[in-house]
Amino acid sequence: MRQPKLPVWLIAAIALSTVISLFSVYRRWQVETQNRAVSIAVEFDTVEGLTASQGITIDQGLVDLKAQGVNALVLSEGTIGELLAKGQATLQTSTWPVNQGSTTVMTPMSTLKFSDVTVMSRAERGLRIRFQNLASRLKGRSVDTLDLPNVSPMVVRTTPIGLDPRQVEVAKKMGFNIVARCANPPGVSAKGVVQTLEWVHENGATVFLPEGDQVLGRRESLDTTIETLRNLKMLYATPEFAKIGGDINVVEKAPELVVRLHSAQAAELDKLTLGDAVERYSKAARERNMRMLMIRPFSFGAEQPNRSFASFIKKIDDQIIGQGLAMGTAKPYQEPAIPKVLHLLLGLALAPVIWYSIAVFVQDRRVRLAGAGLISLLALLAYVKSGQHAMAFLASMAFPFLGFVIADKISLPNLPKALQPLPAFLLICLFSLVGGLCVAGMLNGLPFYIKADEFKGIKISVFVPIIGVGVFYLSKIGNLKKIMSGPINWSSVILGFGILAMLGFMIARTGNDNGVGASDGEVAFRGVLDKILFVRPRTKEFLIGHPLLFLGIGLLTFIRSRQPVLESETGPSEDQSTPALAGWAALAMMVGSMGQTDIVNTLCHLHIPVMLSVARICLGVVIGSIIGLAVWIVALRFLPKAEA
Repeated sequence: MRQPKLPVWLIAAIALSTVISLFSVYRRWQVETQNRAVSIAVEFDTVEGLTASQGITIDQGLVDLKAQGVNALVLSEGTIGELLAKGQATLQTSTWPVNQGSTTVMTPMSTLKFSDVTVMSRAERGLRIRFQNLASRLKGRSVDTLDLPNVSPMVVRTTPIGLDPRQVEVAKKMGFNIVARCANPPGVSAKGVVQTLEWVHENGATVFLPEGDQVLGRRESLDTTIETLRNLKMLYATPEFAKIGGDINVVEKAPELVVRLHSAQAAELDKLTLGDAVERYSKAARERNMRMLMIRPFSFGAEQPNRSFASFIKKIDDQIIGQGLAMGTAKPYQEPAIPKVLHLLLGLALAPVIWYSIAVFVQDRRVRLAGAGLISLLALLAYVKSGQHAMAFLASMAFPFLGFVIADKISLPNLPKALQPLPAFLLICLFSLVGGLCVAGMLNGLPFYIKADEFKGIKISVFVPIIGVGVFYLSKIGNLKKIMSGPINWSSVILGFGILAMLGFMIARTGNDNGVGASDGEVAFRGVLDKILFVRPRTKEFLIGHPLLFLGIGLLTFIRSRQPVLESETGPSEDQSTPALAGWAALAMMVGSMGQTDIVNTLCHLHIPVMLSVARICLGVVIGSIIGLAVWIVALRFLPKAEA
């Protein structure tokens, strides 16, 4: 006998949470569609090396690159050491007599002698920024000499001296945006931070990109870095995947200044084919909202290296434009302007849904009431950040599980035998999609677009619903107490360990920064899917989860057709005529539910364009249901025909 109909209040809560989430996600979609310009940047030093090898001027090389879509040049600070290496200056150390009262003391002193006096003022400014109070000794005995503070020659050599004026002049003359790369010299003061950024801003830099292992000003002067960038109206480029000290602090404290940047080292590009390298950059822009691509040459060995570089950039440019993006000056994302009260309303709408999904396993009325009170309190806290994270976390687990519960409760259309699992499968997928949209709707704001903030507890939210589905169906189609109290056999032990290993591997693969990489075969398979599909659905979703769920629903339908009354008001039926089939059905439902948690998980990656995530989910459902249908048709041939 079927369980009672769904409560009206539950239907209303599901509908309300769906409507609110769709409105919030719509506002996010508006923000994303208003910022589709991608900037292509190249490093000046790299281009200079390529053009020299090709036998053309830097101006000619940059004209070629600009024609292929490059609109920004990355200029790095120079150092005193570079002046010495180029022969523009020499560092001399000797002892000089210094009067100290009535005595004369021989004191070590270093001097910089310039063979190219045009760089002297640049070096002096860099030294004054670096040494601050000690810079009072920067006095020249002649027009081409600077006396230096009494510091180690190595410290002098590593002193930054700003951007190369020649490079700045070329960039400005040719209309490129300037991205300034500055390191964090040891002991830099807050005043030094301000002076450094003001200097590169004077040179025309509009974007600041960290160089080395730390952001300029890390740690005590980092707030000064942020405030100075704001005052100068400069943007901050945060490199994807780079582990730079202080980067996350800037991103969290000044999201309105942040532009996400993607690049690849030469060693990484060396492992890719040309098509894969082009795909890497274009996917970064399309799928992860990178708004600046710093491109390095795919090949250094070529008859015309700069032209080869331009050709590589042209392929990336064409693919980005072909995917619906535009080329232009990178800009930060804006806030979607979601009222705080909307988060509160969504939290209150989610509370009954979350409570109902938990109450399925709880019979004690007092525990149910206590749970309702606790969830209601969390719903009220959705007005603040911590409450929003808590409700999003609970919703990510509640909805995929609730889809199974509701599909089990309501009557679905009676279709031909091969298509009988389809309505329940689509209904469960719909609930998982709604759950993902609720997460995206609750955690909606600029910090999530740039990964300054992200969904918390993603591995737990993937694991818990799978266990819940397994327990739910074992109790529905078998006697769970009898199963748990029965003797353990070796086949059950091996199967159990196999399931645990599979779930453990799946959880290890969950998330962007997991430690388990894809195999070469999987990478190749993904590449094929990327080429033939609008967007690649998740492999374990459409190839494993959805087909197994389809099969599990089919087996469950088959069992119920043989046993019209499997349940009663007092609990599961004791009819054990198909115990093996029932166990396999529960197992297929449990393992198949990982496709549903993957649907939610896709929308929990909040830095990915929301419509792209929805498209990925829909493609996964379509392909997965086709594979599942094929698996079910084959399975039907092995089921008892007289009973079917």
